[in-house]
Amino acid sequence: MGDRAYIIDTGDDIITYDDILKAAGRFGRYQWRTYFFVCVASLMSSLLTFTQVFTGGIGDFWCRGSEFDTDKCLESNRSTTKCDKIQQLAACTSYNFTFYEDEKQLPEYAETYPCSNGWEFDHSVYKSTFTEEWALVCEESAIPNVLQSVYLSGFLVGCIVFGAMADRWGRYITFVVCLVMSAISTLLSAASPNPIVFGMIRFCVAAFTYGLVLTLFVISTEMVLPSKRVYVGVLLWYFYGIGYFILAVLGKYLSSWRVFILLTAAPFTLMIPSVLYVDESPRWLLTKERYTDADKIIHKIAELNNKVLPPDYLANLKDMKEHVKLEKEAKASLLDVLRDPVLRLYLLNLLFNWFVQSFVYYGLSLGTSTLGVDVYIAFVISGAVEIPAYTFSAFSMKYLGRKISTATLMIMAGLACLATIPIHPGPLRVVFAMIGKFAITASFGNIYVHTAEIFPTPIRTLSVGTCSVAARVGGLIAPLILVFEKVWASLPLVLFASSAILAGLLVFFLPETKGKLMPDTIEDVLNLKTRTRSKDTSSVGA
Repeated sequence: MGDRAYIIDTGDDIITYDDILKAAGRFGRYQWRTYFFVCVASLMSSLLTFTQVFTGGIGDFWCRGSEFDTDKCLESNRSTTKCDKIQQLAACTSYNFTFYEDEKQLPEYAETYPCSNGWEFDHSVYKSTFTEEWALVCEESAIPNVLQSVYLSGFLVGCIVFGAMADRWGRYITFVVCLVMSAISTLLSAASPNPIVFGMIRFCVAAFTYGLVLTLFVISTEMVLPSKRVYVGVLLWYFYGIGYFILAVLGKYLSSWRVFILLTAAPFTLMIPSVLYVDESPRWLLTKERYTDADKIIHKIAELNNKVLPPDYLANLKDMKEHVKLEKEAKASLLDVLRDPVLRLYLLNLLFNWFVQSFVYYGLSLGTSTLGVDVYIAFVISGAVEIPAYTFSAFSMKYLGRKISTATLMIMAGLACLATIPIHPGPLRVVFAMIGKFAITASFGNIYVHTAEIFPTPIRTLSVGTCSVAARVGGLIAPLILVFEKVWASLPLVLFASSAILAGLLVFFLPETKGKLMPDTIEDVLNLKTRTRSKDTSSVGA
């Protein structure tokens, strides 16, 4: 969904679309109203993405009828440590402990039989989960991680399908479809009878929710001036972080995972007025030569912002078909990028970086239950670090540049993951894990800007979209990597750390774009190291 600069030739003056926005109000009530719904959608995305941390969590469990009982175990003169060991061994196989009092006669020598009567679950941490309801333990313990990956694969499909739909049929119609369908699919997911149906519906939830956030974000950015787009791009992530706090409270006090999911759909009620208050993007309407429709919305923006458009504006806009000139874009495609050895390396570098960013981000976000402290506190802290992280992202790009700040943050994230490995579960482990989460979150914010500033105008949107697909792949793989904890507890952290450090080092091979004019041609990209600095460096991201 690229930005195309339309020029209205008035005969005496040249008025760009950004000049129209200046006349209609740079960032007034209209833009704030639209952006409110963007922030609510971001909050909803956070709630729906990480709800499984609590609805699919699992505490201690053991075979029903395994004759395991903590009090009876202690009464039989066994130590607490020995009873804990018996409980652990009794999780997936039923043992007869009645006649085994000697430590040498612990379960490895005891009579065993299949766990055919179901399981008993400890509810001290998770009160109600679908993992318990559907008995997704032992041989089926990997299914919750697969379900999370299925959800994140919905992001991948939503990115491709609804991005194309918004470009072809419009931002508004795509937004409405995604809003209605994401609300319906979220409600249906709470009534899922089994994991297969749950996974299919959650896939739809992810796809429609991603399309909702994507189209709203594009609408909002196409209604503000370039100097405001950095703020527009950062503020919505604060609401994404707030979602962590809400989820922790719901998980702590709700006794039904189905009610939990229903309550995560509550923000949809705040989105109902958006159908009336959000409009189609005037910029998109201009690209489709729908000048009358664009004129109505631009006047609506000016009216709500208490601005008056130039007196000859309406006549010029209606006559746009004859006077509008779309600035000719040099013909280019990803094939041209792949043909050039330098650009090919840039693209492969960024694809890997986007993959790693999402891979590590979701891995650390979804793995908070392994930190050795209260799972609710750990999750809240994980969300809390995102707010300062995105603020740091904006200012690090301004003062350190794109390349140094992104590389340093990614290497920091990798080293923090490595430092976490030898530390026993507890507060210190949380500290290092959250340093990693802070660093990868901030670098994730950086890579969006850096990528957009590297590729030329004709393929900028396509390039960023391609990199976003790589990120979605990294996100859906992350939950599956967490299953490797059963092979070696530290293996996921080793994979997160090594990939982050490697990606950070590779960033040093990318060009620095801070303060540079954005490239319009492939030749401009190749000359980025010597390209002229832009005069407009007033924004935070400059």
